[in-house]
Amino acid sequence: MIKILQVFPDHLDLNGDGGNALVLAKRANWGGLAAAVSSLQPGQTPRERPDLVVIGHGSSAAWKQIYVEFSRLVPLFDQWMKSGTHVVAISSGYAALHGLLPGLDTPVVRTERKSVFVVEEFEGEQIYGYLNSDLSLPIIHRHGNLLGSMLHGPLLTKNSWLADQLIESIRGKVARSEISVQKLDQIELLADAARKLAAEQASS
Repeated sequence: MIKILQVFPDHLDLNGDGGNALVLAKRANWGGLAAAVSSLQPGQTPRERPDLVVIGHGSSAAWKQIYVEFSRLVPLFDQWMKSGTHVVAISSGYAALHGLLPGLDTPVVRTERKSVFVVEEFEGEQIYGYLNSDLSLPIIHRHGNLLGSMLHGPLLTKNSWLADQLIESIRGKVARSEISVQKLDQIELLADAARKLAAEQASS
């Protein structure tokens, strides 16, 4: 069973970023792997280490409510990552880890806001998504087992290859059942159409 944890979904899902957790679970299922999504609410402490953690984007008001609680959990996230957990953090969720997560100490400063569709090369592949931010952070960056991105959308809907890469990286000894090749083909056609549309909008 692949365990996927969505952090503070009531506060950190401003642009549907929690959809990244659903994409991971669905693509794992279609690939013949058992997967389940659970949520972590403020004040709760997880009972077990998940395989994947999704941290979404939240408003300034939301962060005022949860930042202290989020900060309390970051050392736990760090321990998990050292034990094999992968974390996907989006926009303000990614920015909030700076200064809290060891090794992630790049200053985050405000710049002129950009609101554009983006096509970016990452690890030999193309990344597609929507950028709406005034923070000076890279579009997408890998830091150990942390994948941070400023792209909304959600990110893994448009970039299914990245979702599959994450799944394979933590699959370990989880056995596959029947693989739904037809479903994977269908969803890949939709993802390809979304990528083409994003590329057209980015170039116009």
